[in-house]
Amino acid sequence: MTTTALTWFYKNPEKKAYEVAERVRTTFWDERLTGLWVDCVNAEPPYRMKGHHNETQIEMEWVPGKYFKLHTLPTDQAMADAVSRVLKFKPALRYRNADGAMVWEWHTEGGEKRWQEIQGKPLYHAPVRLSKR
Repeated sequence: MTTTALTWFYKNPEKKAYEVAERVRTTFWDERLTGLWVDCVNAEPPYRMKGHHNETQIEMEWVPGKYFKLHTLPTDQAMADAVSRVLKFKPALRYRNADGAMVWEWHTEGGEKRWQEIQGKPLYHAPVRLSKR
C-alpha cells in the first residue's frame, strides 16, 4: 500500500483502527524510519496512536488538516524530523509536558492561537516557538 500524509492527515482516513495504523506506519517506513511501531487507539478525530520508535515511547494525535502533535519520551529529534518531512512543513512549537515527554506541534494555520494558549501555564515547560509558517 503506497501512502502519504495526503491519505491520512490532509483528509480523513478510514474508520478502522487497523487501516489507520497501517497507513501511518507505511508512510513513516517509506521515510526510512525503521524501528517504528504504532497502533491506533482512536480511529476518529482526534486520531491517536501509541507505540515506539526504537527505545523511545511515542504518541501521535491529529485532526486532519488542522494539527498534529508528537510526544516522545525521551526526546527523539529524528522522529520529529520525520514528521516534518511527511507533513511537508515545520513544527510551530515545542515544549516538555508534565510527564517529561517532549512535545512538538504542527499547525496548518501557523499555531499562533495555540502558542498564546500555552504561554505562562505550568503544564508546558520551556515552550519554544519554532515557526510561524
